[in-house]
Amino acid sequence: MQKIIFLLSILVCLSFGAEAISIYEIQFTSSAGSDGTFPSPYLGKNVSTEGIVTATDYNEGGYFICEKLNGPWRGILVLDRNAKVKKGDFIRVSGIVSELFGMTCLQDISQTKILGSDNLPQPVLITTSQLTNSGEAEAYEGVYARFLNVVSTGNNSSQNRLMVTDGSGTCLVWNNQFGIPQKSKNTANTQYASLTGIVIYGYSEFALCPVSTSDFHILQPMSVQNRSWGSIKSIYR
Repeated sequence: MQKIIFLLSILVCLSFGAEAISIYEIQFTSSAGSDGTFPSPYLGKNVSTEGIVTATDYNEGGYFICEKLNGPWRGILVLDRNAKVKKGDFIRVSGIVSELFGMTCLQDISQTKILGSDNLPQPVLITTSQLTNSGEAEAYEGVYARFLNVVSTGNNSSQNRLMVTDGSGTCLVWNNQFGIPQKSKNTANTQYASLTGIVIYGYSEFALCPVSTSDFHILQPMSVQNRSWGSIKSIYR
């Protein structure tokens, strides 16, 4: 009986890669590497991991997953254009740990299995200053995150790049990495109650990349808030 169990465990390991490890284990490193991009200690290895899909239709072809307990070092890009997964799916995926322009990812995907659905975690709250320091920002690469109470410091550029700050420092928000319509323009001094998205590294900088237009929560001006409250009060006069 023990031999049978042992053989079954070997077959399971073979079907889902050489190692079954957490996203944290794949991502975490204290070594900046030769190019300063903090490559994974599992670079080039075939691994299996589990996570919740936080964004699909990434421009480079793929999707992002994070651990159930979302946080630093717990998100990663999966390069697979043909995956039949959707936001909120809990999956197990096997592939080769690689680097895409300095961002750790899984590619050459050998197997993907959906284990559940409707599991989207809460985004991690971060400050804009945490994405301006590459040493600190690295921990949030691929992570589902959110800014609170930020203001834009300039208009959208032609590449849909927007600079924002919460008062702690100015960082980049990149609007066109998940197919958000070009008409979603943002202007200088727009105040947001929150901005949500995936932290992505590219062109030697980190950015928060909203996944849909619903990730932009514009803060209503006080005049509008007061007028709305006045209308409600008038009902009871």
